[in-house]
Amino acid sequence: MSIPDLLDESVAWLPNTVYWQNYVDAYQKMNFPFTFKNTFMNSVIPMFGQLLSCAIAGYGLGRYRFRGSGLIFVLLLICLIVPPQTTIIAFYSMYANMELINTYWPTILPALFAQGIRGALFTLIFTQFFKGLPRELDEAARIDGAGAFRVFSRVMLPLAKPAIFVVAVFSLVWHWNDNFYPRYFANKAEMFTMPWQLEIINYDYLLKGSVDANLNEGMLMAAVILIVAPLFLVYMVGQRYLVEGIERTGLAGD
Repeated sequence: MSIPDLLDESVAWLPNTVYWQNYVDAYQKMNFPFTFKNTFMNSVIPMFGQLLSCAIAGYGLGRYRFRGSGLIFVLLLICLIVPPQTTIIAFYSMYANMELINTYWPTILPALFAQGIRGALFTLIFTQFFKGLPRELDEAARIDGAGAFRVFSRVMLPLAKPAIFVVAVFSLVWHWNDNFYPRYFANKAEMFTMPWQLEIINYDYLLKGSVDANLNEGMLMAAVILIVAPLFLVYMVGQRYLVEGIERTGLAGD
């Protein structure tokens, strides 16, 4: 909608004219190529990191019994329920000492060690999935001479495709929409992500703008669509696998 249509009370759903300029303005105001790159680095790379690390951790907890495994599982649950705001200062100090502030590493590094955003939940998903697989699969592979790594990579991981897809989608969505960690560990304009840039644009309009010149809700909603569109495409492509994965990993219960 154009601004006149937005201000016209007689216009409810369908505008008098289709105003595509909102998308052009949103693309420019969002600095889309630059903020898209930052969002990609802060979401897609951590997603792959969590897929690998959480799958390994979940496989170890779900298929092996060793001294201290119960304690590790309890610590995993604690990581799941502790709010990230209670540990953010310690993390900031650690990354500052490592000179990693204003880089992508504060988001990527935790994901490589089965942590990061909801990392404990993803490890728990893999743990429960691997725990439910028949033990005969491991035994048959070991009889054929496969070692622990080969059993994991050639036997167990291919069977875990439902859990992999669920973790991939959830990790991508939560990292993509996250506006907490990127803002806390970066304070330079060249590190802005798309949700962060949208918030800045909205705040700037409310602070400085006038209704007829700057406060264009149509442009802001177009910016929201630009942010959500990649996630929507991922969902449309993998909807069937996502539903199947949620059912098989037990997330659809209760």
